[in-house]
Amino acid sequence: MTSHRLPRPADVEYPVIGEPLGVELANTRYGTGSDAVDFLDTDVLARGWMREVLGSAGVDDLVLLRELRDAVHAALAAHANGETPTPRVIATVNRHAAAGCATAVLQRTADDALTAGVRYHGAGATRARLATSCIEVLTGPHPVRRCEGVGCTLFFVQQHGRRRFCSDECSHRLRQQRYYRSTP
Repeated sequence: MTSHRLPRPADVEYPVIGEPLGVELANTRYGTGSDAVDFLDTDVLARGWMREVLGSAGVDDLVLLRELRDAVHAALAAHANGETPTPRVIATVNRHAAAGCATAVLQRTADDALTAGVRYHGAGATRARLATSCIEVLTGPHPVRRCEGVGCTLFFVQQHGRRRFCSDECSHRLRQQRYYRSTP
């Protein structure tokens, strides 16, 4: 994939739209053709994305992170097209999900309620967490869709049946485009 050189990570606006981690990971590969941008293109960019999405910049292996991202992207694209991911893609996601150890934890919330959580640890903990999120999205009750915004290639989980866009900005751009086409 061709990728543009991006400015310093402090100046980068990562495509983070509040989706589950697996979807956010797939969305680090944005655009098509000569307009494609890889937000995991360099170690510095990958660490910036990790800091923004996970709050820490721990990347154990950038090559493996990209491999996971590409598999997650392929799995979500297949799902969005009503298809089943290939056995190779499924095996890659599963291998990364098994890369770290997971421990169930009991957590107390601010209002003193108890909830179950998962704590990942080990060398592949970050990749295991991201792969597990992908598995949860693909097996969850809501479909994965591609944004219908002009030029947008982001995925999102469609929790509302009428949702067609990844963000209000994409929806607004389409409405503006329609308005300008209808105005003499």
